[in-house]
Amino acid sequence: MTTARTSANKPRRAPARLGRPPGQTSENTRKRILLAARECFARVGFERATNRDIAASAGVTAAAIYRYFDSKPELYTAVVHDAVAELVPLMRAAVASEPDVRGALRAVLQILVGMDEDHAQAARFLSGLPFEMQRHPEVASRMLADPGEVFAIITDLVAKGVRTKQIPRDKSERVVAMMIATLMGLSQYAIALGDAAGKQAVAGFIDLFDERLFSRSKD
Repeated sequence: MTTARTSANKPRRAPARLGRPPGQTSENTRKRILLAARECFARVGFERATNRDIAASAGVTAAAIYRYFDSKPELYTAVVHDAVAELVPLMRAAVASEPDVRGALRAVLQILVGMDEDHAQAARFLSGLPFEMQRHPEVASRMLADPGEVFAIITDLVAKGVRTKQIPRDKSERVVAMMIATLMGLSQYAIALGDAAGKQAVAGFIDLFDERLFSRSKD
């Protein structure tokens, strides 16, 4: 015989968990938030991206994001550095294979041609960084304070070029600026017009870099 269960005896339902899903480590959850935020920022931009959308994609609550990042600008900056970290090993490997500074700088540019889809996705996200820095001073100030490893790779190469007398000291700053601007511009061009056009643009710049783009006058 069964008896009616009173409300006092009714088993209590466990309260909903907030934060990371069961079985997930803190680092795994942080990585999922970064990847979800990258996709959301790339799709709708910094301003329109919401914690609610990012959290839903990452499988956490919106409040949980603040356990890892104090603000949206901090989250965006972390996403930038996370995307850059995927490209840095490719750049370091390319640089290590070249005996001189000109070849190493050329190799950094050529990476844009040979990326697989995962790395290309990171590059596509990063191509929007200049626009977000222009529109949002809070993003710009954070990026200028900590420009990241790509900037460090370029500045280290240029410094080596100055030491080995391959780059005049008075032109070192403009070489750094040229390389960073070129990497940004070529990435944006490829996003706008497609990979094939992007590869042509990279090849054209390398020809210019190596003084092979223009025919010399025979006069």
